[in-house]
Amino acid sequence: MGQTGLRLMSYLGSAGGVITRPEALALGVPSSTLKEWVRSGRLVRVGTGIYVLPGVLEHERTTLQAATRALAAVASHESAARMHGLDGLDPRRLTVTVPVRRSNRFTGVTVHQSTDLAEGETTTVEGIPTTDPPRTIVDLAAVLSPKLLALILDQAVRRGLASYRIVAQRLEATARKGKPGVVKLRRVLEPRLGGAHVSDSSLETLALETIRDAGLPTPETQYRPSWLRKMNGRVDLAYVDQQIVVECDGQRWHGSVEAFQLDRERDNLAQLAGWIVLRFTWEDMTRRAPYVVGAIRDALSRRSRDDISSLEH
Repeated sequence: MGQTGLRLMSYLGSAGGVITRPEALALGVPSSTLKEWVRSGRLVRVGTGIYVLPGVLEHERTTLQAATRALAAVASHESAARMHGLDGLDPRRLTVTVPVRRSNRFTGVTVHQSTDLAEGETTTVEGIPTTDPPRTIVDLAAVLSPKLLALILDQAVRRGLASYRIVAQRLEATARKGKPGVVKLRRVLEPRLGGAHVSDSSLETLALETIRDAGLPTPETQYRPSWLRKMNGRVDLAYVDQQIVVECDGQRWHGSVEAFQLDRERDNLAQLAGWIVLRFTWEDMTRRAPYVVGAIRDALSRRSRDDISSLEH
């Protein structure tokens, strides 16, 4: 083995058995040498411009080490859960996450793409970059059944890897319209935390989902009505043309006597300005959705009748 081969082997030994074509060229290894090593079985090509030593892909840890290096990825979902010592997931699913638009193929690995993975949501386990336990739970919500998700969540809490409150906070931080698993994880967290621990913005998102699922018009969010100008206030949801306010009573409502008093003042200002105010709790949204939908539909219908009556007179 010449100097080129020695440099290549030394690099592979320090890099978890994986090398990319640009890395090899930077070492002075020509493309012809890479092709020869693949032909002779000394390297295995596992993707465009990605090579690993034989045997690397036989074990999850070494495969993850190779995949995270090659793709600038982090172990996530089922693989991250196993890295953190959580049991009960399909061992055949090897998973990593990469930012959108980066290379997303690696033999034997499911590659997820994410635009919202923050630096503070990752850690390192046995030298492998990995999503931390709370983020791992949030990601798993998109791919697990509610029952299995609940089992993994409870296991993580028992082992001291996360708390229900932290997982709820992390969910809220990453929740967005259309993000898979959001509603599922909220429903799993609800009996473990109770509605009083759910943030106002989380409840607002659930209200919007309930409204859209019912086929009702979508209201404006965080609207600033003129009658709250002196308080520099906003309402959660508003049908502006119909002058209907939909308020979602989460932690703020349960928080203090002062908050309760402020809400009553806001309601009075709304009614004096001729607005209809509807208030719904977490219990309403999760257990009484038909009541929520019916109340909003009735309010919209009333405004429609009022408009017709005003035109007739």
